[in-house]
Amino acid sequence: MKQTTELNQSYRETIRGMVVPANWNDRFQVTGVLVACHDEREVKVENLESFPNLQALAQQEAVFTGLVRKQDGMEFIFLEDFTLVSRESE
Repeated sequence: MKQTTELNQSYRETIRGMVVPANWNDRFQVTGVLVACHDEREVKVENLESFPNLQALAQQEAVFTGLVRKQDGMEFIFLEDFTLVSRESE
């Protein structure tokens, strides 16, 4: 059986999108979030424990900066910083 492997190279990127819950525990607490970008791109936040306030920001739009990598057809971001987008500024 032939296996394909993707390069685990990461690159620094700034993306904009909505915070969306991606995983929950048995008490229905959010345990994972992803960024849903306008172009239907979904990027899962890897280090949510460093930004626990993201768990309460569902459906809020923000600009995220961090190291992005691809693995098994999915994209992940090791978040460095984020800034909420003010609805008045649009």
